[in-house]
Amino acid sequence: MTLYQLECFIQVAETLSFVGAAQKLCITQPAITYQIRSLEKEISVILFERNTRSCKLTAAGQAFYQDMVQLLSYHRLAVQKAQDISRAERSHLVVGIRKLFDYDRMAQMVTSFNMNLPRATVDIMPQNDAKPLEDLRNGRIDLGFFYSSEHNECSDISFLPLYELHYYVLMNPNHPLAKRSSLLLSDLKGEAVVTAGSVASFLSACQGPSLAQLKEAGIDISHSAPSFEGALIMLQAGKAMLILPVLPLAVVPGMVKIPLLQYPPVHIELGWMKQDTRLEIFTFVNIAKKLYESL
Repeated sequence: MTLYQLECFIQVAETLSFVGAAQKLCITQPAITYQIRSLEKEISVILFERNTRSCKLTAAGQAFYQDMVQLLSYHRLAVQKAQDISRAERSHLVVGIRKLFDYDRMAQMVTSFNMNLPRATVDIMPQNDAKPLEDLRNGRIDLGFFYSSEHNECSDISFLPLYELHYYVLMNPNHPLAKRSSLLLSDLKGEAVVTAGSVASFLSACQGPSLAQLKEAGIDISHSAPSFEGALIMLQAGKAMLILPVLPLAVVPGMVKIPLLQYPPVHIELGWMKQDTRLEIFTFVNIAKKLYESL
């Protein structure tokens, strides 16, 4: 019994016409007749009651049809799945990442992805804090991480909530405030906080305290860092502090992080274009989902 015989049988069963089935399959009516007769002979079952004008399924033919429709459906799905995996294994996935992201779990995601699709490659690229959605829409990245505050209704993008970040004040361990269990913005009066450059766009992206709020609290906002790395160096040198949303369990080497109580958590989401239905996209999404569900 061949798949071609089953295709012929299903077409005749659904059209109840040998001529109609032949037209759908773009073959001759005698060819359809030959395939059905061969099938009936092989399985020793009469599938159709025929006369010169019409045909109909026998009871055995009706039962055979219901099972064979499912069988062919499973066959098509199996072929499609194999083709998707074969293509995905040769693909190239670009994933965006944000500053102070959960780097350890990102490494776990990439490792799991490579175990599922060993021949696929993954590149990690820094995202633009000022216009992160553009990276996704212009194809610079295939997947990215976003703060829920960065979007409202995006009909073209799918988002998967992953985890929360809480606001902390990062500072040198030798600072007098480093032993506090928590801080309010008012506790930072007279202190220097890095707010310029990439740090400013980062705070804006995740809706942290505005420059106006910092200034109103009497905080020195004159310290500028052209890069995020530059801001971290200023912290380590004890010249300024930094206000950022960070994972509660995250450890920032060489610094102390103290909870800032006045601001709600920031929700982190994984995003991808809805029209991108590649297997490798959903493989990575499912890995991220399972990883953070297990925490």
